[in-house]
Amino acid sequence: MKLTNLKLENFRNYKKFNYDFPKDKELIVIVGPNGTGKTNFLEAIYLLSLGKSFRSLVHDDLVGWDNEYLRCTANATIDKEDCHLEVFYSTAPTRRKNFKKNGVNLKNSEYLGNLLTVLFHPEDLNMLYLNPSLRRRYMDIVLSQTDKNYLLSLSNYKKALKQRNALLGQLRDAYFDNAKDSSQEALKNDLAAWDEEIVEYGTPIITKRLEFTAFLNKHIEKIYSSISGEKERISIEYQATSVAKQRLEGIPLNFNISANYAETLIARKKSDTFKAETSTGPHRDDLYFFINGKNICASASRGEFRTLLLALKLAEIEYIKEKTGKNPILLLDDVFSELDRKRQVHLLKSIQDCQTIITTCDTSSLDDLPANKVVFFATDSHE
Repeated sequence: MKLTNLKLENFRNYKKFNYDFPKDKELIVIVGPNGTGKTNFLEAIYLLSLGKSFRSLVHDDLVGWDNEYLRCTANATIDKEDCHLEVFYSTAPTRRKNFKKNGVNLKNSEYLGNLLTVLFHPEDLNMLYLNPSLRRRYMDIVLSQTDKNYLLSLSNYKKALKQRNALLGQLRDAYFDNAKDSSQEALKNDLAAWDEEIVEYGTPIITKRLEFTAFLNKHIEKIYSSISGEKERISIEYQATSVAKQRLEGIPLNFNISANYAETLIARKKSDTFKAETSTGPHRDDLYFFINGKNICASASRGEFRTLLLALKLAEIEYIKEKTGKNPILLLDDVFSELDRKRQVHLLKSIQDCQTIITTCDTSSLDDLPANKVVFFATDSHE
């Protein structure tokens, strides 16, 4: 998988921009001071990959100043075939988002997975120790790119969850208003139906996350050791709130997740009703990272966090390769400022099979790059 051309129109500070990726170079280094659009360049590729930004949840933020729309297009070689991708977003006269592949309009769910990317930027460190939602989002991004069924289950689960929470609120109001028993009974029957939906769509999400965690555990310790030179024991555990607070890594493969999930929903129904929210399920689950049996949040140094993140990203690349048979495009946003020389060299050696786009303010950290495989360009002229 390789990008051959990128065109941007009214995307952030790129009013009109066209770039042809060199056919004989695998590494592209974007050089320039802060504020010149280096990260915006990567963000546009990420938008073409996942249909959303990694920096903002508001699409209006992506539209250039005093403009009403943006358009990002790319030509890529995928499975030895040429492919044309386009993402369009308008703010007026109505907000509209459109995806195209080879000129054909697609839903976001149909579009996702055409252009596979792995993003690595300094703020990724937050994912390891801040809000669990960041770790859930990480799993969802990787698995949605590689598995259409996961994406469909995730979409359906979010819809069912919204409906269940709304119904819990109605049921709570009925209790407080002393509604007739018949009214409450009807709401309880509706809730039972949504519980079945939640379990139906939530179970494959948990299962796929478990499989992903098992893959990471199989590879990450070796990768970590090769970077650090040490023999630390690295492990990752997925904790599912829907299986009685047990960590899935310790559950037998024949464990009936669906049955336990349904039982947990029933057990928590009363408390969920009075809070008007669902307290168990994939939307509340988490990943835990351990070094030598200790949770990294309590014991890891800054260097260990960086090494673990780098190992995690390299394992992610291997996962995408195994699941899709394709090499993802790597987007490295000023990561060399976060890595010492040893980690820089290891990263560069590990990504030789993938087209890689690197942003940096200072090229001195890239002296080891082979001249015959890299091209540099500045971002000081893109109007």
